[in-house]
Amino acid sequence: MSQVDESYSHGVGRASVVTGSRVTLQIEASVLRMVARPVPEAMFGSETLRHLVEEMWICMVEAGGVGIAAPQVGISWRLFVASARDYLPSTVFINPEVELIGDATVLGEEGCLSIPGWRSSKVPRHEKVRVSYRDMDGVARTEGYEGIAARIIQHELDHLNGRLFIDLDEHPIADNPPRRRARIAMAEMERRLQGEGG
Repeated sequence: MSQVDESYSHGVGRASVVTGSRVTLQIEASVLRMVARPVPEAMFGSETLRHLVEEMWICMVEAGGVGIAAPQVGISWRLFVASARDYLPSTVFINPEVELIGDATVLGEEGCLSIPGWRSSKVPRHEKVRVSYRDMDGVARTEGYEGIAARIIQHELDHLNGRLFIDLDEHPIADNPPRRRARIAMAEMERRLQGEGG
């Protein structure tokens, strides 16, 4: 998942142990539409898994994202990493099982490293989730998340099930980073002027 500011557009990377390049797979890649397989038991604690996770972190950071799933780097495993300052601590989710709490009625903004240049502010998500997963050493963990953290987790979970955010909103918009920055600057100017006039 890309960040909610315009930084998501500053290039995309892939960290695939298969291809060795850092270019995130784009929407045309068939692996993005496949249901990923569980990470094999033999991989827990292995250097192969640690290398993949490390490369995924690098890819996510270089692309300006807050989450990335293994299918986005060409590996059809049930694995994603996520990190969002003030919302979600850096976490590796392996073979996650997610309990969706409440109805998917909270609309919010999303973009995707695999669909650069497109965003939607109308992606419905559940407000809270509970996630049971394993870490890189195979230790079972369970955590609850809400708000933005829950949105990020649902976005990445969709990648493991062959679904993309554009499937939830039939009319995403093409994003124009300069226009977005101009809108932000104008809004800030308006707030400043209103503050001075009060």
